Amino acid sequence: MMFLTGAGMVRGSAQLLSPLSWRLQPFRFVAIDQDDQDKLKTAIQVSINQTRNDQAQVQRFRAW
Repeated sequence: MMFLTGAGMVRGSAQLLSPLSWRLQPFRFVAIDQDDQDKLKTAIQVSINQTRNDQAQVQRFRAW
């Protein structure tokens, strides 16, 4: 499997799991180089941080 993240291209061998719907196809990595694993961790952390920031802004500007 190969996909592009903000941290760079991530490549690894993956196993497809049972589909959740016609749009959602879960997978798990069965082999991934350390470099690609580091890029994936960085991309996930950036996404988590952005989500937290977005949620904080929604709370701050929510009309009560």
